[in-house]
Amino acid sequence: MASLFGKKNERRPGGALVLYTTKHGATQRYAERIGQPLDALVKEAAYARMDRAKTYDAIVLGCPVYMGRIKGLDFFADHAKELTDKRLVLFTCGLYDPAQEDVRKSLEDQLREKLGDALKHIAVFHLRGSIRWQSLGLAERLLMKALVADMKKKPETQRSETENLLIETEGGALDFSDEADIASIVHAARFGREAER
Repeated sequence: MASLFGKKNERRPGGALVLYTTKHGATQRYAERIGQPLDALVKEAAYARMDRAKTYDAIVLGCPVYMGRIKGLDFFADHAKELTDKRLVLFTCGLYDPAQEDVRKSLEDQLREKLGDALKHIAVFHLRGSIRWQSLGLAERLLMKALVADMKKKPETQRSETENLLIETEGGALDFSDEADIASIVHAARFGREAER
């Protein structure tokens, strides 16, 4: 259908595509915030088509960290080598602080294992997300209760800040997301991998 603005779904070449996988919504919320200043198309990675993705200049992929494992890397694992002429950006979203050496090492090891040489073409950022016990399924709540019970057995001085906060907020909500964290990701999508932090 034609209109004053051209055919339906028609768009100019270039621009940014923001893809995400989400478990409970935190990664999606970040993806939508990142997409706004980029005027990007934001969609679930499961529905991304390579033929369309190739028409964008920048592709951002958001992946949740769930129980310590990064989920949703498949799009870049399968296609990053074909997209080396694009500005590729990946962000993870998890509860634990990526400034902690063990957390960061685990994330980096997983990325190297899954993405291999393609990783050198991707700007990578690690963000902190949120947990809302109400949004968890029964099995997830039971698992979280068991994890928190294990955390309580540790001496307080041996617990991480995140573990102490999970104990304090058990059954409620904990949110580490920070709007300021998206600025570097937007910059990398606009200007390339040299913007990586």
